[in-house]
Amino acid sequence: MTGIELGHVPYNGTAPAVVDIVAGRVSLMFAAAAPSLPLVREGKLRALGVTSLARLAEAPEIPPIADAVPGFNALNWTIVLAPAETPKPIVQRLHDELKAIMAMADVHEQIGRIGMMPFDSPPPHELYGFIGAEVTRWSTIVQQAGLSGIQ
Repeated sequence: MTGIELGHVPYNGTAPAVVDIVAGRVSLMFAAAAPSLPLVREGKLRALGVTSLARLAEAPEIPPIADAVPGFNALNWTIVLAPAETPKPIVQRLHDELKAIMAMADVHEQIGRIGMMPFDSPPPHELYGFIGAEVTRWSTIVQQAGLSGIQ
């Protein structure tokens, strides 16, 4: 979106990448907030921005990248899966129970504390559309960036 040329450096996890950032061997990285925020607070890392459109509750001083790059929105999401043969009533009950847990104030607080943002999940049958839209969106980004060989 900016025309900046970046090189991909593969790492086996966040920890070795952070070691290289702190040591100055790598210039920047996109990292999860949970392991990064303590290092930002200790002055070992400098946060340039968050990839969500909104500021993180736990780090409101870090601006969204979208403030400088309009339209930038790169959220990381997690999905809970069950075997394909799981009966629909069980899938629905799991969804309802997980949604109730996610609605609890203490869960919201803990999620925010680790630098994540709660998301109100759509019903199970709508998740296929969400996943399809995300695959399409990221496939387009990968093609536009001329990336290849990334899996």
